[in-house]
Formats: sequence, C-alpha cells, structure tokens
Amino acid sequence: MLPDSRGIETVDRVIEYAPDVPVVVLTGQNETEVGVDAVQRGAQEYLSKGSVTGEAILRTLRYAIERSRNQRKLVDRNHRLALLNQIVREDIRADLSMIVGLGDQLKSDGSDADKRTRESLLDIAQHAADLTDTAATVVDVISADDLDREPCDLYAVLETEMAQLRFEQDVDITIKRNDTIDSQLIVAASPMLGSVFKHLFEHAVDRSDRAIPTLTVTVETTSAEIKVEIVDDGVEIPDTETERLVDPDVRFDTRSGMGLKLYLVTTLLESFGGSLEIDANDPCGSRVTVVLDRKSASDNQS
Repeated sequence: MLPDSRGIETVDRVIEYAPDVPVVVLTGQNETEVGVDAVQRGAQEYLSKGSVTGEAILRTLRYAIERSRNQRKLVDRNHRLALLNQIVREDIRADLSMIVGLGDQLKSDGSDADKRTRESLLDIAQHAADLTDTAATVVDVISADDLDREPCDLYAVLETEMAQLRFEQDVDITIKRNDTIDSQLIVAASPMLGSVFKHLFEHAVDRSDRAIPTLTVTVETTSAEIKVEIVDDGVEIPDTETERLVDPDVRFDTRSGMGLKLYLVTTLLESFGGSLEIDANDPCGSRVTVVLDRKSASDNQS
C-alpha cells in the first residue's frame, strides 16, 4: 500500500520495467492469495511477513535467481527452436517444392531445356542447401548449453572464410592487419567463430547490387580486446534491423523480418562473450564490427 503503487499493481509495473530481473514479493501476514497472484503474474516467489527469517530470505532469493536464469535459458532455446522450425517447414520446403516443379517442367520439355529454367533450378537448389547448413548451425547452438571459450587464431579463421568466399562467389575481399608484429592473433571464442564471419561476409554480399561486391576487413587490437571491422559497398542495413539486434524479445520473433544470418551471428557471439556493432558507411554500404576478448600470452601458455 505505497503512495504511488498499490498491491499487485506494483508487481506488474516492476516486471514490465525489468522483465529479466527475478522478483520476490513480500506480502502481509494474511495475503497468501496476493502472493500466489504475484507468482502467476511473473514473480519468482513470495514471502509472508509473519514467517520471514534471515535464512528464509537468503534461500528464497538464491532459488529465485537460479530459477529465473533457467527460465531465460528455456525461453531462449524455445525461440531458437521456433526459428529452426520456420527454416525447415517454410523456407527449405518452399525451395524444394520449386525444385520439384522446375524438374517436372524440364522433364516434360521434349526440346532442349530452357537455360533460365536450368539456372533457376540450380540457384534454388543452392539456396536450399545453404538453408540446410543454417539449420544445422542453429541445432549446434541449441544443443550446447554453453559454448566453452578457447583460444582461436583469428587470422587463420578470417583467411579460411575469405578464401572460401572467393571460391564460391565473384567478390573482392581484402584484409588490413593493424597488428603487424604477431603472425597469430589469439582470441577467446569457440570453434564456431568461423560461422560468425562466414555469415557476415555472405550477408554483406547478399546486400550488394554490384557485379563484383567489395569488402574490406580491418583488424584493430588493444591489450584487452580485438575489433574486426567489415566494410562493404552494398545497401545500408536498415535501422529497423539494427535495432532488432539489441532487442532479444523482437530478435527472436520469427515475424520480425530480421535476417537469419544476422540472427545466427548475434546468437553465436553472445554464446562466447562477443558483441556486434553496426553503423552506416560513407558514402554507401555498412560497417559491421565484431568485438572479441583477446587472449594474453600467459593465457595461451596455461
């Protein structure tokens, strides 16, 4: 019964303002129904003033924190499963249906198959294969509760993904190393770090309307972290998509329109403590920066 908020309204306002913070409600001696109602509205637990002890408070808060953490993990996993379900049931199925239809068209054509039909068939088949790889990556992330961070050679990862991109597409991609002393640059990540840059490179190429897209990769280092900046000359990433990167509730919504590649990138980076920044590039395109923790020499030896 506070001056600015009364009863269960207080719980609603707190949970709306900070949905990720576990809430424990302290009720009056005869307000058991209020406590139950609070839990149904999102509180983790309630305590009655008539039976509160220091030990009970400590135990309840510990349980509330752990329960809230587990619930967030469960919600996160369910969102990823929903996305995977969308990829398999809608996107891949649509591509395969088109492949079957075009295949029947070619089969029924007694003359030489139309070149554009053959090219469309190959493009759709490749897209279906790419979506299958994307779905597999989502499964890998879902199946791992926590991706253990380990030392990764950043230069080796970048060179591998850049070489693969050049092999698969006609693209001009170069790397600028600001760290000219070390032949290796060790970061704290996971073996899935390559998938981060693979999807970022492909996302940049997909947005380009040029015959040969141009990408420039710049590596900057400090004693504590490493920044990998990817600059392209394509279409700028819309502000609405950028905003979704910092709003998990929207990002995990399969109807939000956020690209699957950026979704996977942010999910993977979060799994091993990295982050993503997106800005406009002058005069055109976008500037995407990946921030990673750096491993020191003593860490590598240990």
